[in-house]
Amino acid sequence: MHPSQSSVTLTDEHGPQAPEHPQDLRQQLLRQQLTHTQTLSTSASNSSLSTAATATATPVRPFVNSAFRRNTEAAQDGSKSMFESQGVHATSTNPLHIHGPWFKDNTGRTVTLRGVNLSGASKMPVGCPSHQVEGFLDSDGTEISFVGRPFPLEDADEHLARLKHWGFNFLRFVVTWESIEHAGPGKYDYEFFDYLIKVFYKCKKYGFKCFIDPHQDVWSRFSGGSGAPLWTLYLAGLDPSHFPKTNAALVHNLCEDPENFSKMVWATNYNKLAAATMFTLFFAGSTFAPDCVIDQMNIQDYLQTHYIKSYMALAEYITAQHGIEDDVVVGYDTLNEPSAGWIGIEDITKIPHHQELKKDATPTPLQAMILGQGNAQTVEFWISTFFGPMRKGSVTIDPEGTSAWLTPVRREEKDKKFGWTRSSNFPKAGECIWAAHGVWDASTKQVLDPEYFSKDPETGETYDFDHRSFLPFCRRFAQAVRTVHKAAVIFLEPPVNEIPPSLPPPHDDDDVAQFDISSRVVYAPHWYDGLTLLNKKWNFFNIDYLGVKRGRYPNYAAAIKIGEKAIKECFRNQLASIKEEGQAAIGYHPTLIGEIGIPYDMGDGKSYKPHGNYKDQMKAMDANMYALESNHLNFTLWNYCPDNSHKWGDQWNGEDLSLWSNDDRSRDPRRPIRKNSEASKNSDAFSLHDVGSTASLGEVSISVQDSPPDTPNLIRRSSSPASVAAQGQKTPPINARVATLSSQSSSSSNSLKSASSTSSSRPLISRSGGSQGTAAGQYLDLGGRALPAFCRPFAQKVAGTPLELSFNLNTVTFKFSFKKAQISELDHRSSTKVCAPTEIYLPRIHFPSAEDYLASLQGSSTALSPVSSASTLRPSNPVCSVTVSGGHWTWKENEQILYWWTDDEDESEQDGVQKPRQPKANDDVYEITVVGKKWTGNTVNHRSGGSSLWSTVSQCCRIS
Repeated sequence: MHPSQSSVTLTDEHGPQAPEHPQDLRQQLLRQQLTHTQTLSTSASNSSLSTAATATATPVRPFVNSAFRRNTEAAQDGSKSMFESQGVHATSTNPLHIHGPWFKDNTGRTVTLRGVNLSGASKMPVGCPSHQVEGFLDSDGTEISFVGRPFPLEDADEHLARLKHWGFNFLRFVVTWESIEHAGPGKYDYEFFDYLIKVFYKCKKYGFKCFIDPHQDVWSRFSGGSGAPLWTLYLAGLDPSHFPKTNAALVHNLCEDPENFSKMVWATNYNKLAAATMFTLFFAGSTFAPDCVIDQMNIQDYLQTHYIKSYMALAEYITAQHGIEDDVVVGYDTLNEPSAGWIGIEDITKIPHHQELKKDATPTPLQAMILGQGNAQTVEFWISTFFGPMRKGSVTIDPEGTSAWLTPVRREEKDKKFGWTRSSNFPKAGECIWAAHGVWDASTKQVLDPEYFSKDPETGETYDFDHRSFLPFCRRFAQAVRTVHKAAVIFLEPPVNEIPPSLPPPHDDDDVAQFDISSRVVYAPHWYDGLTLLNKKWNFFNIDYLGVKRGRYPNYAAAIKIGEKAIKECFRNQLASIKEEGQAAIGYHPTLIGEIGIPYDMGDGKSYKPHGNYKDQMKAMDANMYALESNHLNFTLWNYCPDNSHKWGDQWNGEDLSLWSNDDRSRDPRRPIRKNSEASKNSDAFSLHDVGSTASLGEVSISVQDSPPDTPNLIRRSSSPASVAAQGQKTPPINARVATLSSQSSSSSNSLKSASSTSSSRPLISRSGGSQGTAAGQYLDLGGRALPAFCRPFAQKVAGTPLELSFNLNTVTFKFSFKKAQISELDHRSSTKVCAPTEIYLPRIHFPSAEDYLASLQGSSTALSPVSSASTLRPSNPVCSVTVSGGHWTWKENEQILYWWTDDEDESEQDGVQKPRQPKANDDVYEITVVGKKWTGNTVNHRSGGSSLWSTVSQCCRIS
């Protein structure tokens, strides 16, 4: 089967049949891929990456492979659950299990993980956005703090309640290396750890699970991205203050005109001197920079050891807390978007042909080295078009003698400050380390060995990055983390858009797998619609970029897809190919797309104008979501940024991909503001902070019961109107919709409580003095961008194996089917016939209650009519139709969850709200169809924001 045309219909408990010869499929894909890496000879792992090289705060204990091996064998053993062998923490009450390509809960139901990256703001310390130069290099980056990232603790309830309300259940928690070890090597920020633990307890109360993302972009904030602390650049001898003048990195903080920083140009830093040097040293310093020895170890081992020990320290802190390990933090990503640097470059005098992103001044690796030494160079200049990068002449860059390398005086100063000792053979201060290793001649500016990075300098063998650098690093990281967090799920993330390397078989020695990461592993690649992301515009056409990269088209023109249907299928096929490649290389494990998202500042921010809308963003997001759903993929969208603003986006390098913005709170997605309307005259945003404590202004409280020690319940009230006005804030309108969030269940059914592991702590939203869910739900929706496109129905927990899932945004129709599991497969401990129900999330924005829908028809713009607290949809007054092929169901509107039983008996009949059981022809496969409503809650005002065909074609042809 062609990788881009894989079937999305799953047929058994273990999903589609695994390829008989996965290696054959992988080899076929590798032959098709247009890449600089040729067929490489296999070589032994670099001995310097041995796990023994990792110093740990606790003794290294061998990881027993049998504790994680062959879940299916355990499932077939009637004497024990198939989950008892996964080694989760002894105190864990709600762990996440892995069974083949599926996630499972304690009852054996299949769990679908949908979530967000939390958050883009966590790339930067508090008060240090990328457009701000003040304080950027102060104190060598040691006196900063990430306490308050992703949000201040007092704001946690509001943001987490919003994400829960939108149906998310999983978080990719961004934690940069810099946030842990910014003060210097081995100096960890335990105040930040304390803060994280408090946030994790909040996450637990809202039912979230998460995994830690060791995030980086182009190595570090100080080389134009995020990730590593500043001292790592000093360690290599680099001087970040001179990066802009030498073109060693384009740094937003040091840009003379930050408001007009070129869009997406930050990613070109991967191929510039600073980032390319650091990644080369990190992954293969012992091979390509053997003279770079610090504290009697090569710089590669020094960097990797400190990186790994930082996250081990965090893991130890998490493990020491009660109820966080496995119940909340389930695992760790290996490294966000890893780069090979210059490893594998066949000729440093040319722009590598695998370098797809070429924008603005684009030096070759050799020119980057010469510029870094302070010498002028004339380099190619490229621009972005809708049909790919296009060269547009050349430009001369003259550093005027300024070097990107530390002077002797400054390097000695940094060495003393951070306490490391360089070997006598370490390249001299002010000298390019690559010139010192014989790559080029600094005096003549001539190349000496153009193929230096493509082969082992000692043996002459072609260097295999995957097997000599990337996989050994991943094994070392996984082994180190699992000495602390025994059951940690490893989210294996390969370089972006590359075919992942095949995992080797476990190296067993008396049933001990020192390097085995093939158990409890998740394939976690990233994917973006590159055309829309780079050009920040949604068009009537798109390109099958991955197909071009894999060699399925001769050029970009042949890969063009025209029309909404073709674009959606193009996206679906690309993600299907990614999923198949992962299973072929890594094994039959779950796939989770770690990053996927869209830019919201399309068309130069036209959506932010007074009467703009998110029409194009909804189309783009709908296409992305269709691709994810049709492939049954778990995912975490990029991203939710509490600091987002229309002017500065996500506060980082001009990116603007946040699902939510404080600047959009004046736009109620349920009631689009029309020109000259009363709402538009009084549309300034207000938050929970702004709701006054007086009776006339109402009251908002957010509380979470059973808080951990030292984490008090939060009851937040703003100041009086007078004090609010004194602070320059807007006094909220008298008829402001206010809400109370509590953790009390609205159901009295014991069976419902037992059916959901989070029902007792799920924060249910209620309106003060009225119906639960309505007003607060509307409040939480404020600020959501293209909300109807990403807030979609899905089966969160399935009593069997998912088969097909679809949601049509235009007709608001949700369809889902699954193959029923046997009771013994769900929970061997159950002594009754009661089966845990399938739980389907039905967001009110698409499936409104009768009260919501009637109020919208009446044009209500304030609070809705109160109804009974038992606001479950009744057969007598359905607004949205539900059709099932068998079983019976209960729709708890306040929870936005439909519970669906397929057994003949159920104890929940005391509720009196069950739908009649329907006959079932096929006892194995169950289907459900829910038809929602097209109403003001999910309809975009199409009056503006569209593009004519002529303007679109003109934009496509225009050089940007």
